[in-house]
Amino acid sequence: MTKQKNGIIIAAVAIIAIAVIAGIIGLGIGVPATTVADHTGAAAASPEKTLKIGYLPTNGHALQFIAQEQGYFEEQGLNVELFQFQNSAEGSNAIIAKKIDVGGFGPSPLVYAAKGSPVTIIGGLMAEGAGVIVLPEKADQFPNPASFAGKTVATVRMSSGDIHFRGALRSAGLDLQKDITIQEISSPAAVLDAVKAGKVDAGIVWTPFMEMAESQGLTVIAYTSEYYPKHPCCRIATLTENLETDRDTYVRMEKALIQAYRYSRTDPDGAVDDVIKYVKIDRDVLKDAMQNTNFYISPDPNLHGIVQTYDLLKSIGYIDTDIRIQDHVDTSVYKQALDELASGNPDDPVYRQLLEDYKEMDE
Repeated sequence: MTKQKNGIIIAAVAIIAIAVIAGIIGLGIGVPATTVADHTGAAAASPEKTLKIGYLPTNGHALQFIAQEQGYFEEQGLNVELFQFQNSAEGSNAIIAKKIDVGGFGPSPLVYAAKGSPVTIIGGLMAEGAGVIVLPEKADQFPNPASFAGKTVATVRMSSGDIHFRGALRSAGLDLQKDITIQEISSPAAVLDAVKAGKVDAGIVWTPFMEMAESQGLTVIAYTSEYYPKHPCCRIATLTENLETDRDTYVRMEKALIQAYRYSRTDPDGAVDDVIKYVKIDRDVLKDAMQNTNFYISPDPNLHGIVQTYDLLKSIGYIDTDIRIQDHVDTSVYKQALDELASGNPDDPVYRQLLEDYKEMDE
């Protein structure tokens, strides 16, 4: 066979191949493309977005850990990098400085908003989950908030427990400057140590340090949920400019957190296995902490609770502002994420309950 004939045959084969492909496309069959995992709530195929999320090493941030370990972030087209901080102030400062994109650091976003920082709250992580710890022999000395008059209490300033405990004292008629000595300590672990050593009469800590305190022989005499039921703690916030330029990324993040919440409800033991990779404590203590009825995780923003806590911050003298916190909260990001998940699973009891919760806490 001559080279000329070979060339004619090759050209003919190429033309036939092109025609076949064109015919397939014309029929709408399409050429196979990269597929997305077929999981509930999986995002449509899209370029992967890197998102830097900050966290604290507490089971209160369980939704972030579960979403990472169960692959929900990845399903939503997000490449999430998790960054640990030791307290809420560090984490919130990192958001303002653009070192991370988003995080849920206690009620501190409310304080930043009150000072005019361009932050927007879009969701939640945990609620309640703080309490008062004492040596067991002192447990009977504190039947109510008013009984703390003349005592010394250790706390981590601006933590949710700190804010709501101070609010309870003020509501009981105590002058926070004259009637009680409040020692501000850098971490809940240090608060626990101060109580154990008898350096203070009581301490305010949050989960899982309440459960750790009990495992070490201390007593939890009250929970902040007794003072302010369903009060919010860690609120997810980002710079307002991030939300304005890349809203879809944050909707996808919220979808992953909602999926993580669903997982925590349907497989609580699996949730403990995920969280313990980030919260380095005894597994039994962690399990007790995650099952504590005075603590709950929820991705809901809880606008009504945010407003209540904001007013409380004013009343205890932490902020002095005319700025409306409602102008720094966008519940529609979470609601869009929840609606999209629920529309694909209308009979799912977890999603249905979250929709009811939204009506109660945000509308």
